[in-house]
Amino acid sequence: MITIPLPGNSPLSNAISYSVSPLYELAASLHTLAQPTPPERFISWSEDKLEQFESVRLKREWDYLLPLFRYGIPDSFDPVHTKGVMAVDDQYEYFVTLPTEEFVRSVSPMLDRWLEQHSIPQVLLDIREDSDYVKGRFSLFVSSYWQMVFEENWEIIAPQFVKEAERIYYAVQDIPAMLAYLHTISPAFAFDEAARHLTHPSDEPNHDAQQLILYPSYYYAQEPCLRKMGSNAHLLYSFS
Repeated sequence: MITIPLPGNSPLSNAISYSVSPLYELAASLHTLAQPTPPERFISWSEDKLEQFESVRLKREWDYLLPLFRYGIPDSFDPVHTKGVMAVDDQYEYFVTLPTEEFVRSVSPMLDRWLEQHSIPQVLLDIREDSDYVKGRFSLFVSSYWQMVFEENWEIIAPQFVKEAERIYYAVQDIPAMLAYLHTISPAFAFDEAARHLTHPSDEPNHDAQQLILYPSYYYAQEPCLRKMGSNAHLLYSFS
């Protein structure tokens, strides 16, 4: 069980906030593009973007790096850690300064799952031989993808994040509105009136969190993910 105390005499916004990571959205979009059959609402979009890869000459690099995104999103893109990484220069610097061993660790689970169904990809052979080289190609691809393909797309979807922020703003005006909003994400949220705690079941032992931080995502297409990291609870969920 994860519990979040709600203030009695101060705004709920002191206990519940939200954050957006453009870099995570970029990675989630690549995860979508890596699917043999993307979610229905992304089929046309995926076809258009893969065609665009050809025109901007990113197709070769994408084919090389696709095994890193087919079965998940490397946690180096985690929105908890990348929420302040905004412009393309920030993104490139983030990966350039990311330790190589951390990069390898973050992509290893995706490669392990790839090997369960496919032969060894060239990117894995190169990681074993020269992981710095692969990280360099990866960093350059991410930067190029943002500039040539995704930045325009981000400008299109950004207003939807603004609308979601407005929904969150009005939801935290009082507890009934907050619960109604959270139930649209996960019906398992509950409010303990006696303790003034917001609660949600968890597979892990009981965790007390200071705040609940919401991470709405346009491209995240899985079940909501609630986890305790540091002193806060973090909820990643899909909206459209």
